Amino acid sequence: MKQSARLRVLLYALAAVFLLAVVLFAIYNGSMPEKYLLRPGDISPYDIVAPRSIRDHVETERRAARAVSEVGDVALRSEEISSAVMERVSLFFSLIGQERDNPPLITPAPSPTPQPTAQPTPATQETETTLPVLPTEPLLPKVDTAVLADRISWLINREMGLVVSAGDAQTFAETTSDRLDRLAGHVRSLAELIMADGVDQTSLRNSISVNVTDLGDRLSYNLEDSAVIERVLALLLEPNVVYDMVATENARRAARERVLNNPVMIEKGVRIVSIDDVITDDTYQLLQELNLIDSGRFDLPHLGGIMLLMLLVCGLAAFYVLHYEKENINSMRDAVALLLALLIPLFVSAYITRHAPLSPPVYFAAVLIAAYFGFRSAIILSLCLTALILPMTNFNPIFLAVAMIGSLVAALFARGIIRKDNYAFIILVTSGTNFLTALAFSVIQKDSWTDMLLNSGFTAISGALSVIAAIGLMPLFEMLFNSVSPLRLIELSQPGHPLLRRLFIEAPGSSQHSMMVANLSDSAAAAIGANALLARVGAYYHDIGKLENPLMFTENQEGENPHDQLPPDKSADIILSHPDAGVRIGRRYRLPTPILRIIHEHHGSTAQVYFLHKAKQLAENGATYDTDPGRYSYQCPIPSSRESAIVMLADSVEAAMKSTGTNTITEAEKLIRRVIKTKNEQDQLIASGLSFHDVELIIKAFVQVFTGHFHERVKYPDENPVRQPAK
Repeated sequence: MKQSARLRVLLYALAAVFLLAVVLFAIYNGSMPEKYLLRPGDISPYDIVAPRSIRDHVETERRAARAVSEVGDVALRSEEISSAVMERVSLFFSLIGQERDNPPLITPAPSPTPQPTAQPTPATQETETTLPVLPTEPLLPKVDTAVLADRISWLINREMGLVVSAGDAQTFAETTSDRLDRLAGHVRSLAELIMADGVDQTSLRNSISVNVTDLGDRLSYNLEDSAVIERVLALLLEPNVVYDMVATENARRAARERVLNNPVMIEKGVRIVSIDDVITDDTYQLLQELNLIDSGRFDLPHLGGIMLLMLLVCGLAAFYVLHYEKENINSMRDAVALLLALLIPLFVSAYITRHAPLSPPVYFAAVLIAAYFGFRSAIILSLCLTALILPMTNFNPIFLAVAMIGSLVAALFARGIIRKDNYAFIILVTSGTNFLTALAFSVIQKDSWTDMLLNSGFTAISGALSVIAAIGLMPLFEMLFNSVSPLRLIELSQPGHPLLRRLFIEAPGSSQHSMMVANLSDSAAAAIGANALLARVGAYYHDIGKLENPLMFTENQEGENPHDQLPPDKSADIILSHPDAGVRIGRRYRLPTPILRIIHEHHGSTAQVYFLHKAKQLAENGATYDTDPGRYSYQCPIPSSRESAIVMLADSVEAAMKSTGTNTITEAEKLIRRVIKTKNEQDQLIASGLSFHDVELIIKAFVQVFTGHFHERVKYPDENPVRQPAK
């Protein structure tokens, strides 16, 4: 026994590994673009377009080199040079002041020696008027400006190595001290202003010219000083910038990185090779980067990435199924059905995405999984399937958005199918949603109108065909895996089904009872949001076990009751066996598992009170009967779903109504509450998932059904009354 279990586990493990390998190969093959046997120098027989957007490294490098060459040498302002220039300005005027403090003087010419004069004769003295002789003042020495100018020029040349023009030297020698101070102040302020910025030879000349011109506009007298100031500045100032090799290299590196960070892109769909083009080295390198060259080897990094993605997604899906869907997926048939619902669109996608990247039929899985395993499973597993298909579409963002929204809509409406005409509605809604989603994202991406229409059209057709295929394969799934879908439930609900026809003919009372239970179950399930169609169909079939011995049940009897002739334990055996008999009959007619579960659970582990009381009465009268309550209880599981619990409550309420003869709404509600309270006290609802709020809604739904059932019609007058003979 242990060896067979180990062998089974080993076989399951081998099957899982094989399946994962097949899926890995399918995703790898589907995500690889078409490859070409080309070499540099070959003439291409193909038109090749870029399967994805990619950097054009050759053109980007070319532009980066051009940007580097356009960066000039970087020169930075030198504080040392600026300070040295200002010191030269100070020294310049200091030397001028030094010479002006000790100027060369002009020596005055000596006075002529006075000559002795003849004494005037008396005649002369008498005849001439004698004038007084005034004393002469000494002459002051004068500055020899010519010599001073020469000395200023010679001193500046000796100390500073500068050549001052004769005219400027003469100006410095002749000008007054106040004027010289003003001139020196202007030179210093302009020098400080100019040296505050970094200036080279050209900008220095321009800056001197501009600033001196501005100064000349502000001078109100000695306007000729502006020319002297300009010449002095030109003589004293020098460029204060120096070449910075580090800054230059940084600037060139920044220019290169700026281009590299904004590379030239070859957009997806752009033709990179035309027929009869020669494959250059640059083109070949580009084709290699796009993985379009057939080298005959596996792309191991790509394969590793696909494997990692697949293991992650499959692990999440397995965790979800094992922890949250144990009850719905509890057999090998269920697991195989779920795998097929996922693998069919996956393998189809591996074939078609290379030509139509927006056409993977994810919605096929969403419809089938929602119909068989529920809305939550459909959403989560469709999302996992979308993640596996995404590499095949070159990570197309429009596909991701359309697949997620389209799967949501398909699952949402597939879960609520209760009529056949809703299949057409699902097809239209899924297709229309895909169309609008693709159109919206194409508009956001500012695609061309042609691309918008193509994208929207492909997604709409994919959605419609996926849903049609899912609906068409539902009967095959049901036949192979004995599953239940809305279509299968609709088929089972038809009165012409062989089991329902047998029930109507062989056990008409049970058939009528089942119809009333179905009405109650449908109304209650709709009220709490359960699967109303499943509850109704389960109610139709819940008593098919009575077909093995229909006359042993009260609703099918006319006249004598066979149980009156049987001991209570034998009668109890017959009554208690009908759930198991129903499962046997249902399996012969290939009823789906959810219906068989309802048949088996609709009495739970409750006791057959009538025959228990009968046995106790007979025992009190001296008969030997087993009066253990367990002997008279159903040996069946309690309801494990909301639908199964609803059928149990509806069955008990309908039977109680018939047996008590209740025919008023007030009494009916009291009876309903009492029946449900009894079931709850017997712990029959603890595994059903029903809440107290759900129970209250169920009671109201039952009352509403019986309100219509108890409604009395208005008595119409007889159109042809029988005339009484006149007396």
